[in-house]
Amino acid sequence: MENNKEKIEKYDFWGLTLFVGIPLPGTGAWTGAMVASLLKMNRKKSGIAILLGILLAGAIMSIVSYGVLAKVVA
Repeated sequence: MENNKEKIEKYDFWGLTLFVGIPLPGTGAWTGAMVASLLKMNRKKSGIAILLGILLAGAIMSIVSYGVLAKVVA
Protein backbone atom coordinates (compact mmCIF):
# COMPACT_ATOMS: atom_id res chain seq x y z
CA MET A 1 0.00 0.00 0.00
CA GLU A 2 2.90 2.34 0.68
CA ASN A 3 4.09 1.83 -2.91
CA ASN A 4 0.79 3.16 -4.29
CA LYS A 5 0.31 5.95 -1.76
CA GLU A 6 0.61 8.74 -4.36
CA LYS A 7 -1.96 7.13 -6.67
CA ILE A 8 -4.36 6.52 -3.79
CA GLU A 9 -4.07 10.11 -2.59
CA LYS A 10 -4.51 11.42 -6.13
CA TYR A 11 -7.77 9.57 -6.80
CA ASP A 12 -9.12 9.06 -3.30
CA PHE A 13 -12.06 11.52 -3.47
CA TRP A 14 -13.45 10.51 -6.87
CA GLY A 15 -12.58 6.86 -6.34
CA LEU A 16 -14.54 6.79 -3.10
CA THR A 17 -17.43 8.65 -4.75
CA LEU A 18 -17.63 6.10 -7.57
CA PHE A 19 -17.20 3.17 -5.19
CA VAL A 20 -20.18 4.32 -3.13
CA GLY A 21 -22.15 5.46 -6.20
CA ILE A 22 -22.12 2.19 -8.13
CA PRO A 23 -25.20 0.33 -6.88
CA LEU A 24 -23.79 -3.17 -6.40
CA PRO A 25 -23.89 -5.46 -3.38
CA GLY A 26 -21.05 -4.64 -1.01
CA THR A 27 -20.64 -1.06 -2.17
CA GLY A 28 -22.37 1.71 -0.30
CA ALA A 29 -22.05 4.29 2.41
CA TRP A 30 -21.06 1.94 5.24
CA THR A 31 -18.41 0.18 3.18
CA GLY A 32 -17.23 3.52 1.81
CA ALA A 33 -16.82 4.84 5.35
CA MET A 34 -14.77 1.77 6.25
CA VAL A 35 -12.56 2.23 3.17
CA ALA A 36 -12.07 5.91 3.97
CA SER A 37 -11.09 5.00 7.51
CA LEU A 38 -8.62 2.36 6.36
CA LEU A 39 -7.06 4.83 3.90
CA LYS A 40 -6.95 7.48 6.65
CA MET A 41 -8.78 10.02 4.49
CA ASN A 42 -9.77 13.41 5.81
CA ARG A 43 -13.14 13.01 7.57
CA LYS A 44 -14.77 16.04 5.94
CA LYS A 45 -13.50 15.14 2.47
CA SER A 46 -14.62 11.52 2.76
CA GLY A 47 -18.03 12.57 4.11
CA ILE A 48 -18.63 14.74 1.05
CA ALA A 49 -17.45 11.94 -1.26
CA ILE A 50 -19.81 9.46 0.42
CA LEU A 51 -22.72 11.91 0.20
CA LEU A 52 -22.10 12.44 -3.52
CA GLY A 53 -21.86 8.68 -3.98
CA ILE A 54 -25.21 8.15 -2.27
CA LEU A 55 -26.81 10.77 -4.52
CA LEU A 56 -25.24 9.13 -7.59
CA ALA A 57 -26.50 5.68 -6.58
CA GLY A 58 -29.98 7.09 -5.99
CA ALA A 59 -29.99 8.77 -9.39
CA ILE A 60 -28.83 5.59 -11.14
CA MET A 61 -31.45 3.46 -9.40
CA SER A 62 -34.21 6.00 -10.13
CA ILE A 63 -33.32 6.11 -13.81
CA VAL A 64 -33.21 2.32 -14.03
CA SER A 65 -36.42 1.83 -12.05
CA TYR A 66 -38.51 4.45 -13.80
CA GLY A 67 -37.13 3.49 -17.20
CA VAL A 68 -38.09 -0.16 -16.67
CA LEU A 69 -41.50 0.69 -15.21
CA ALA A 70 -42.30 3.10 -18.02
CA LYS A 71 -41.68 0.39 -20.63
CA VAL A 72 -43.78 -2.20 -18.77
CA VAL A 73 -46.76 0.13 -18.33
CA ALA A 74 -46.69 1.48 -21.89
